[in-house]
Amino acid sequence: MGPTALTPRRLPSHDEDMDLAPATPTIVTLTLNPALDLSTSVGWLEPWHKLRCDTIRMDPGGGGVNVARVVKELGGTPIAVVALGGHVGSLLADSLRRSDIDLRRVNVRGVTRQSFSVTARASGEQYRFVAPGAAMTAREWQRCIDATLEAAVGASFVVASSSLPVGVPDDFFVTLADRVDSLGVPLIVDTSGPALERALTANLAFAKPSVRELRMLAHVEVDNVTGYEMAARKVLAASRCETLVVSLGDAGALVVPSDGPSFIVHAPESRIVSAIGAGDSLVAAMALSLASGADLRDAARFGVAAGTAAILREGTSLCCREDVERLLAQTTITEFGEA
Repeated sequence: MGPTALTPRRLPSHDEDMDLAPATPTIVTLTLNPALDLSTSVGWLEPWHKLRCDTIRMDPGGGGVNVARVVKELGGTPIAVVALGGHVGSLLADSLRRSDIDLRRVNVRGVTRQSFSVTARASGEQYRFVAPGAAMTAREWQRCIDATLEAAVGASFVVASSSLPVGVPDDFFVTLADRVDSLGVPLIVDTSGPALERALTANLAFAKPSVRELRMLAHVEVDNVTGYEMAARKVLAASRCETLVVSLGDAGALVVPSDGPSFIVHAPESRIVSAIGAGDSLVAAMALSLASGADLRDAARFGVAAGTAAILREGTSLCCREDVERLLAQTTITEFGEA
């Protein structure tokens, strides 16, 4: 039996227990640049010598794919629209189906990429090797939009998360947003570079830049939360995005709504086992929480709890529901300016 879904009314505040009740919000995810994620560990890393790896773990990956996996783990109903090609794409598709995730496969000519991460046990450091994705044709990425629109009818959110393959224009997410907006379904975008900058000109529920991405968007060099908040306000003033959720790594997140005061969600102190999928876990949990009727503060707390839970797990396993529920009670909020 799968996990019990989140309450459709709201998530609890920090001094309440998690209220669980039957409800399964539908979250549609779109991944143009998925990857079959391989992860393992070795005693240490050194050049030239053969390094004997532990058993290799294989998981379906890429931003939107990870979001769908976390939504499923936390009790929601994901529909994953994924561009897949070749034998690697088929392995990824089989893995998603075994997880009982509704996959809407869009076949493409290029072979789906693989990514590889290695953790050195002696130091605890993780090394991540990310291959480029295959190029896509205009017809292929347009079919991805069509498949997303078909899946999104009646959904609570669409989450578009991944880098853009070669051949996909920087304004792809703007085109997607215009189409999704016609359905009345809110859109969340998690990407980077020029694609993120263009996406912010579209109507978005929220975007999740990292600190590095925020600096690039605002064209400023800042290194503290006050500077990040000012940079986020600058970006929002020139965008149509409702909220920026700025990832602060293992410290939590800065949440800057366009129509309200900013706040910081502090993550519980935790030892980092793997950094893979922490941001995707945050986005998935926030989307599911908002779809369940939570306000922005409670949704952000749930997101930070999920992101923290992800760093506790080895390799590409992402977050575990039990960890999220335990960590949720340890998250705290500071109104911006009080810290």
